[in-house]
Amino acid sequence: MSHYHLCLRNGNLKGYTMARPRKPRFVDGLELPDNLYTDPKKRNNYWRYIRPDGSILTFYATTVEAIRQAKQANRQRELYKRQPAANETLWTARAGSLLDRYSDWVTWMEINHPRQATSARWAQKRRYVERMCEQLRNPMPSDLTLAKVREWWESQDYHPQRNSRAALRSFVNYLMLEGAVPKLSFNPFNTSDEAPKLIPRQRPPKIRQRLTITNFWRIYDKAGELGYEGLQIAMELSLLTTMRRGDVCSLRLDAHVSDEGIDKGVEKSINQRGEERATYLRWSYDKHPELRPVMDRARELSLRNYGCPFAVSYQPKRRQPRANQHEHWCRLMPSRVSNQFREAREAAGVCSDLPSNARPTFHEVRALASHLLKKSGHSPEAIAEICAHTDAEITENFYLSGHEREYVNVGINIDSKLLNRK
Repeated sequence: MSHYHLCLRNGNLKGYTMARPRKPRFVDGLELPDNLYTDPKKRNNYWRYIRPDGSILTFYATTVEAIRQAKQANRQRELYKRQPAANETLWTARAGSLLDRYSDWVTWMEINHPRQATSARWAQKRRYVERMCEQLRNPMPSDLTLAKVREWWESQDYHPQRNSRAALRSFVNYLMLEGAVPKLSFNPFNTSDEAPKLIPRQRPPKIRQRLTITNFWRIYDKAGELGYEGLQIAMELSLLTTMRRGDVCSLRLDAHVSDEGIDKGVEKSINQRGEERATYLRWSYDKHPELRPVMDRARELSLRNYGCPFAVSYQPKRRQPRANQHEHWCRLMPSRVSNQFREAREAAGVCSDLPSNARPTFHEVRALASHLLKKSGHSPEAIAEICAHTDAEITENFYLSGHEREYVNVGINIDSKLLNRK
């Protein structure tokens, strides 16, 4: 008999401690899952989530949404629970494994679809497939079942599902044509209603506040006080042309700007449709005279920034070499535009009473431009064309909605004689 059982028999358990069961924690009558805690500062609807490495993620959400996100994160942790052996890694592409087949798919795509495989989004699409192989623990394709794929799919949030579905559909189609997934009778990532498919998550409600023209100029003026003249030019260009952040930052004075105006291809359209079918826009100074002083200011800024060929530029504190020889060390990159916009917005006190994920970002300048075009009397179809949207419904739902309410004047009424009452 062990020493513990002898002590238990004699009633002497001094020195032995037993782990107490975890006491359930409730907020608003709902039990909190593991790793989710309330905010120590007692801020309403702020939460803390303990990551696997011990770091803390602080985020803003309702109680129900915070519990949902925490449960989803816990499910993802379960996928990583099994640790690989010392001589094995997640990227070990065993012969015939899912990662091995992934390499074959990449080669096949680059040979048979060279235009798609050389687009700017190709690297991101490859990463989506790599991530699925990684999180599924690189199984053999013959072991891939609908239950395993569904478990992994439902552990993802809305945006990862939406962004990766096309790449995953292409990869599984290739596997099915090769006969490598006999346990999958259909492609679970298809979008047709005529065949079974995995159900994506519902799109979360938009909580980001729209940018008003008053707040636009408040941020614009504060950017000038902070010395962010490149950001001011970027804001003006996006407002006057509805250009995306990437298009504004890639606008070159030597290639896209002339004495007559601006000629620019929409990068997102080029990546999606190819150069032949993409949308190319022209803003002439005759029809858009307000653009001329903006471009003159961009040229002056370019001269001060060592002849930077890009319309938006700045001088970093330390010169860093660019990986691309066609770029310039004074180029204002999209990520820095967003950071400067956020800094100017916070300094101006715009929407400071809202949580950080609800405050307007630089992309809201584009939505504000679309809204002002509609108020100027232009149709949603015309606005959709310059925004390079596939149809006007996208413009209506994601760019024109959420601004001030529009009331329709009611011009009909009931004949008072029919009311049978004075």
